[in-house]
Amino acid sequence: MNKGEEKIIFWIRGIFHNDLNDGDKKEMKVFFKKKENRKKIHHYLRLYSNSRAIGLLNQLDEEKAWERIQSNIADKKKVKTKKLHLWLPYAAAVAIIAIVSTVLISQHSGEIDFSKEYDFEQLAQQGDKSAIITLADGSHVKLTKDQEQQISEKDGTQITKDSLNNIIYLSKENQPTALLYNTINVPRGGEYSLTLSDGTKVWLNADTKLRYPVKFSDNKRDVYLTGEAYFKVAHNKQAPFTVHSHDAEIKVLGTSFNVSAYNDQEFIATTLVEGAVQIQNLGNQKLLKPGFQSTVIRGRNEIDIRKVDAYLYTSWVNGVYEFENMELEYIMTQLGRWYDVKFFFTEESYKHIKFTGALEKENSFEYALNLIERVADVDFAIQGRHIVVGRE
Repeated sequence: MNKGEEKIIFWIRGIFHNDLNDGDKKEMKVFFKKKENRKKIHHYLRLYSNSRAIGLLNQLDEEKAWERIQSNIADKKKVKTKKLHLWLPYAAAVAIIAIVSTVLISQHSGEIDFSKEYDFEQLAQQGDKSAIITLADGSHVKLTKDQEQQISEKDGTQITKDSLNNIIYLSKENQPTALLYNTINVPRGGEYSLTLSDGTKVWLNADTKLRYPVKFSDNKRDVYLTGEAYFKVAHNKQAPFTVHSHDAEIKVLGTSFNVSAYNDQEFIATTLVEGAVQIQNLGNQKLLKPGFQSTVIRGRNEIDIRKVDAYLYTSWVNGVYEFENMELEYIMTQLGRWYDVKFFFTEESYKHIKFTGALEKENSFEYALNLIERVADVDFAIQGRHIVVGRE
């Protein structure tokens, strides 16, 4: 996206939130004097909607959009300003992962000053490539960021970590048949990727643990997941690949899919990008097709399947989190895992506010909060070691 498009998206967002200043309005008025620019309005509206800066804009036609712009240019009302000043040209910022406690602090809400300037960065840890591998003998190896490492398993398997923080397993052909297991733990604020001995590629999100054989057997490939991972499974007709996570089993031959199964969430969600996946849960089973997501509630044998935009649930692999009409409680949970912070809501209703936006992981914590504050119309404060979500 070029700077010109970003500027137009910024204007359009401001139009529908009624918070453009006089300078923005003047600049926008000059731009849209040209007829060819006005004709592009519908394209930009769709671009804005597709980048998920604001929902519903794709319902507008060109004529109505232009009427709204003309009205906004003429509007001279005083614009409310928000306390956080790091505003974005359009809603694209941080993609983040988090933990939200269900405990409310409404009894203390009167003591919280949302108008105060807070140093949110003091509580946040910038996420990066970090993980620890537990070998078959129980020893732990910390993976050093941006450095090459060579690790040998007792069966002769070579585990290589390159300078780009990718792990690759290379097994010898004459290895014994007994399975040896490794476990990789990715902490809160971390992420990692690895290539298993069969060629399957796995991307691990923050606060995730994966247990897997150093070398798979000839007739099955089983791994055990807690947290979130994206799998690109190497095809092998003779050995189905199965992800075990709490009550659920996800079986495939060769495909790409995402599994979210954190200990602190009651559901297991599997999103299929390509191929086919069989979901099994407490005696029940269903087939999942590309572009669909299955949800299993832990302890129940029901499997719910719905059509979704798979990219919304897999974009984190590419360093971008996209949210479309998702509740703040879920988003703050994602945010907390990535930045290793905890959130509290002053009121239950704030958890259910819907947010739409695209967030990049590499940006700062305050950058993320500023985006959410502006679009979702909430405020943030600090109390002790926690971020409080409420309204001024």
